[in-house]
Amino acid sequence: MCIRCFVVALTTLICCAALCIAEEASNLVDKRVQQVLTMAEGELPLDVIIIKINDIGSFPELSAGDLVALKEANVPGQALVLMIQLEETPTPSDPPPAPVPSTVTEIPSPQTASSSAIRVAIQRPFRITYYEVYVDGELMAQRGKLWDGTSDPGQKLKRPSFLGTRKETTIDALNIDATPGQHEISVGVAVSWVEDDSEPLDDFDNFSQEFYVNRGVRGITTDGHHGEWGQNTSVSCTVEAGQTCSVVATIEKRSPTRFGGLPIYSVSYETTVE
Repeated sequence: MCIRCFVVALTTLICCAALCIAEEASNLVDKRVQQVLTMAEGELPLDVIIIKINDIGSFPELSAGDLVALKEANVPGQALVLMIQLEETPTPSDPPPAPVPSTVTEIPSPQTASSSAIRVAIQRPFRITYYEVYVDGELMAQRGKLWDGTSDPGQKLKRPSFLGTRKETTIDALNIDATPGQHEISVGVAVSWVEDDSEPLDDFDNFSQEFYVNRGVRGITTDGHHGEWGQNTSVSCTVEAGQTCSVVATIEKRSPTRFGGLPIYSVSYETTVE
């Protein structure tokens, strides 16, 4: 009787251990997957989630249970499909056999031969609070935000947060696959700050109100906000199959004249195709 109890207890222990191992095999704890969960919980738009998933670049292999859990966490179906497409190829446990010497020239696969890429880096001599990257008129990447609003009289507004640290003068803004051909790339940036309106003194209801100011260059021409933005520009880049177009967008600022005024911002481009 005691032997039978021991066998039952041992079997139960083995099953529990197997369940623990199965749970540990889940890749939901992976940092890349957690970023997607955070965006879904924050109810970010689908296009923003898709752009961020492309920026992440790769994901661990997701089990059926992982996918069900992600769907229950409100991760959009299109995002799940893209995550599956970006799953890393498992590393084989045994090393592959040594290649046999051959004089036959290796032919690239059709996918490798036809792929091209666009990379965009932003060179900034000063700190910014927002950037956006357009390719062929379509928004492909953005970070930060354009601050807007006015405080109640006598109240303070939250100060805009800058992107990166003071030592980081280059931002890797975009890295995507592209079809061969000509592409139009444009970069927009913004610097936001808070100003105080303390005049006129006889208008107590609007006295000492703070408001946000945005200045910079937009990636595309937009309606409204005339006078706040510098002239937006773009650059063309032609890539053939297998080539990468690298664009460096440098932000420039012209100080106000001695007669006053706000800084004027512009963006210049350098491109290389390899």
